[in-house]
Parts: sequence; structure tokens; C-alpha cells
Amino acid sequence: GEEEEEDGDESPGGKGPRIDKKKLLMELSKELRKAKRRITTWAIVGARVPLVKVTDNTSGSNQVCCDISMESELSQHKSKLLRAYVSIDTRFAELLSLVKAWAKARNINDATSHTLNSFAYTMLVIQFLQTRSPPVLPCLHAPSLTHNSVTQALPPASANVNGIEIRYHGCDTESGADVSFLHGFGAPNAATVQELLISFFRFIADEVNLCKECVSVRDGRVKAADKTVFKHKHSAVMCVEDPFDPTDNVARSVTDASAKRLLSEFHRAAQVSSETGDIEAICRQFLSAREAQQQQKREAAKAMPLPPQLPPPQMKQPVFAPPAAYPQGGY
Repeated sequence: GEEEEEDGDESPGGKGPRIDKKKLLMELSKELRKAKRRITTWAIVGARVPLVKVTDNTSGSNQVCCDISMESELSQHKSKLLRAYVSIDTRFAELLSLVKAWAKARNINDATSHTLNSFAYTMLVIQFLQTRSPPVLPCLHAPSLTHNSVTQALPPASANVNGIEIRYHGCDTESGADVSFLHGFGAPNAATVQELLISFFRFIADEVNLCKECVSVRDGRVKAADKTVFKHKHSAVMCVEDPFDPTDNVARSVTDASAKRLLSEFHRAAQVSSETGDIEAICRQFLSAREAQQQQKREAAKAMPLPPQLPPPQMKQPVFAPPAAYPQGGY
């Protein structure tokens, strides 16, 4: 598991007693299981950020998955930042959905399994779109941004969360995500979502080395990794910087072993997408060695010819003697 948060006596900002998040999340998990829906829950209260993972299976194969946490002010600002990026170019949300579907199918989207979580993939996709030529997304932390002859300077910080400054283009608006002056920013790049997906896989497989470099949406570029700046007790294997807190590595759960698996999947996706561009093949469900062996046995059994069908046995018809053969009077 990851480091646990310190439990204090007061809530952030000193606004009264701190609620027992872990207890409430456990109770929420139990109540959700009682709902008249096909819901499964998993309370992870020992994580650095306690949460409940929820999967709604009501719609059959189209599962709806989400994580629920509470009293996380920084997460709210992250959501507003992502909303601002989504509003700039619709291809971002579409590309991110495809990348998440691929990561889920290949079983590399779960921090509890020491792979990358959803937020890390979001940072990877934003960084990729920032570094295209021409770029599809800007860096919303840049000192100034110009679009359609309009230049805007970075606004003052809108909040401070435990010493972390919340400052980006759009943070000073009522919604915290209004960057309407940047709409159409990525129009000079005419790549389709499918073309961007193929390029994204090349980006994570060949352009960036997550074990030696650091993805930094905050800086708008991939930079050399300085693993000493991260605040976590375990040494970083892969580096994906939080957009607000440069000491927070959102890829902190990755281990040496899982990094090899991730890199293998990155290269597989790049190879398949370059050779065929077949999204279904790229997102084919991952099978462990044991599962693959079992599937091969099932397929081999189906392919075996059936034994020849023998005709049903012929029943002999009974033979009756004509009436004249019986003596008079019968028996």
C-alpha cells in the first residue's frame, strides 16, 4: 500500500473537527452494496488517499467504474484544471477515453497492482498533446498564453492548499475552468483522434523514457527526472509529476517489475498500431500465461473433429404366423 495520511484533530483550514474519512468510506461501501443494483465496492482505507472503488455492472459488459474519496480540496482543483483542458479541444477527451479503455483491457490501470492509475494516464495524454507540432493543447501553467492575437498573463493564485499554490489560466474564473479565449487553440494540428492514438503509443514507447525522464504538464514538457525531489519514502521508478505539487509523483506505485510490464505493453501497442492501426487488436483483453493456456485448450477442443456418428440400430420387425398355422380352438 501507499503511505497513509496523517489524521489530525481539525479539518483543513481549521474549520472544525476532522471527520473520520476511513470510517465513513467503509460505511459508504457497505451501503452501496445494499443498493438494488449490481454494484461491487472495494474500500481502500489504508492508502495515502483513502477511497472506495465502485463498479456498476448493471449495464452488462459496459461497466461503469469510479473512485470516491472525500475531504480532498486539492482533488477538486485538479478536476477544474482537467475541465479547462477538455474545453480547449474535444479530441483530448476522446483520445483519453481510448487510452483508458486500452489500459483497462491490458490490465495496466491500477495503482494497487503497481501499474499506472487513471490520473497518471491523463497526465501522459495531456503531455503528449502539449508536445505535438503544432501543439493540440497549451500549458495552462505558462506565464502567458497567446491565441487569436489575444495574450493573457497567468492570473494570481486562486487558493493555497496546505502550502500548494493553485495557479493556472482559468483558475480566477467563477467556474475555475473558463479558458474560452483558448478555444480552437489546437486547430492548426489537423490530426484525427485515430492518428493521435497511434502517435501517442509511439510517444510512450519511443519518445519518452518514463524511468529516466519526468512527464511535467506543469512545465509543458518532458524533462530530466530528478527523483530526489519527490516526497515519497520509496525511490521513484517511473516519474509523472502532479500538475500542482512537483514533489508528488503520481506514478509512485510502479515497481521495477511492473515497469517492465508497462514498457512491454507500451511497445506492443506501438507495434500493433503502426502495423495495422487496428484499435480492437490494440485493446484485445490481456490474458495471463495461465489464462492463455486455458483458452488454447478450449480452442483446440473446439477444433477437434467429432467422432463419426453411427446410424441408429435397426430394430427387427416381429414375424407372426398366419392364422391357419394355429390349431382349431386356439390355445
